[in-house]
Amino acid sequence: MSGASGMIHLRQKMRLVGVALGLLLAGQGGAVRAEDADAYPSKPIRIIVPSSAGGTTDIVARALAQALGQRMNATFVVEQRVGGSTNIGMNYVAKSPPDGYTLLVVTDTLTSNASTFRDPGYDPVTSFAPVTMLAKAPGALAVKHDLGVATMDAFLALAQRKGPDLTVASTGSGTVSHLTGIMFQQKMSLPVWTDVPYAGSAKAVTDLLGGHVDAMFSMVVPLVPHAERGDLKLIAVTTRARSPTLPEVPTIAETTALRDFDVVNWTALLAPAGTPAPIVKKLAAQTALALQDAELLGRFALLGIQPAGEGPDALAQEIRRTVTQWREVVRQGGMKVN
Repeated sequence: MSGASGMIHLRQKMRLVGVALGLLLAGQGGAVRAEDADAYPSKPIRIIVPSSAGGTTDIVARALAQALGQRMNATFVVEQRVGGSTNIGMNYVAKSPPDGYTLLVVTDTLTSNASTFRDPGYDPVTSFAPVTMLAKAPGALAVKHDLGVATMDAFLALAQRKGPDLTVASTGSGTVSHLTGIMFQQKMSLPVWTDVPYAGSAKAVTDLLGGHVDAMFSMVVPLVPHAERGDLKLIAVTTRARSPTLPEVPTIAETTALRDFDVVNWTALLAPAGTPAPIVKKLAAQTALALQDAELLGRFALLGIQPAGEGPDALAQEIRRTVTQWREVVRQGGMKVN
């Protein structure tokens, strides 16, 4: 055998040894991850909330932290990372070690930001490991009390007649509240109304009550007490099924030709992409049980939201679906991307 031929055979043998060693180490790594999942958690877990303290997302995160802490005999610490329309907190988690000790509680802003920011710094589908949906709530179309409409047919007739003179508020440009209204407008082939974005729901609801805007698409929670007093009118909810909180309010699917219209405002638990599957599975299972905790359910009821807990696959599917949905709304509307 020539020297050159011998060297080639030697390299081939070394390559095969390397492959075998790599497979062996990979198998050992899987075993280590499984053992880690059995012992997990062995230190405090941080839950990052990318929005302000005291808001709905923060309340959900703190209720979850308490319930999970009791179930798993561990410490869960809620930490705010605010700014950049929630992108700062989401980026922080996306770039954190995928070890199960840094988690994210976030709303469907995760998917709307992917459509309204050119580069939010993360990919909602590939940058995170979905754990489970935590809570769901309907959105609603509300109108000021003296607008003179009480049904969807009357609202549609008014929107056709007023066109840009109709003012419709949202909780912010590019938010799910805003995109829901735009999608409804597009699907119903309505004239373009005048969007009035606010920085959150509080001022928007105040201006709707004061008659400064005609209508609003929003999560139903801040609207309910005012609707009960008759200070505004709820025309329809955005979910395909009626809300248990407002069973008398019809759905958009019931009152229009849009039989499949279904926008759910959700809050979810995620981990960084690459978090070991056994840890994700353990978190999902424990969260599903925590969502049955009486104290947690009481806090959710006060917020007008329903517990979820369908697990990683269902959450991943919902993220993919809504990312596609909002990107099409933004594209069709020719909306400016930040």
